[in-house]
Amino acid sequence: MVRPRRRAQTSITPALSARDARPSLPESGRYHPHRPSDIRVARPGHRYAHHINTLPARLEELAADLRVEPGACVLDYGCADIPYRHFFPADIDFVPADLPGNPQATVEIREDGTLPLSDESVDAVMSTQVLEHVENPAVYLSECFRVLRPGGRLLVSTHGIFIYHPDPVDYWRWTGAGLERELCDAGFEIVRLEGIIGLAATGLQLFQDATLYRFPARLQRLFALVMQSIIRALDARTSDASRRLNAQVYAVVAERPTDR
Repeated sequence: MVRPRRRAQTSITPALSARDARPSLPESGRYHPHRPSDIRVARPGHRYAHHINTLPARLEELAADLRVEPGACVLDYGCADIPYRHFFPADIDFVPADLPGNPQATVEIREDGTLPLSDESVDAVMSTQVLEHVENPAVYLSECFRVLRPGGRLLVSTHGIFIYHPDPVDYWRWTGAGLERELCDAGFEIVRLEGIIGLAATGLQLFQDATLYRFPARLQRLFALVMQSIIRALDARTSDASRRLNAQVYAVVAERPTDR
């Protein structure tokens, strides 16, 4: 096999020619399906077992703060395979929105990132692990604010300290304070901020991610099983206050004020 000559790179994005640079972020405006069985189910030895077991439970707890009443309208903004529909009663109007190409979405996000929905038309917005992938977070959050009725609430979760994971692109990471600032700049008032998976556990997760594929394939699952067990034990000994300062994932419940 002929090996291509190595070229200097100025970013962590794979090297692209000048011709391919921006337009080639291939179909970045279209939905790219995950494999739900891989990212929603924590099989023994899965390299993200603790993350998969922890995040949905914490999000369900926080979803209760959205104060969704019977008959309310809930927007899932970047719905993917709609993993969290069960957080809400069956009788609500649940609106899944995503990029073109997702067959489960009933609303397509426009090319400029905006939504074909009326102002003040929904009672609550869910946004789970989406914000780090959008090109313009300010536009995205301003749309959340626009479509919410006054007094409506947003639950947004996104990454703090996490490995690069394009889907199909991956742009942003936040501190808790930075995420609060983004939401306040969009007009929201913060109701609650939580860190999910603390610093020690996140540090070991990064170490695992950096070293896992140096092991022979037959040992990778065993290595991940051991690491995830230690990660789970460390995280159980981390305080909520510490997680709010440094976390793998941040989740915020924010409200659109009634006077704006």
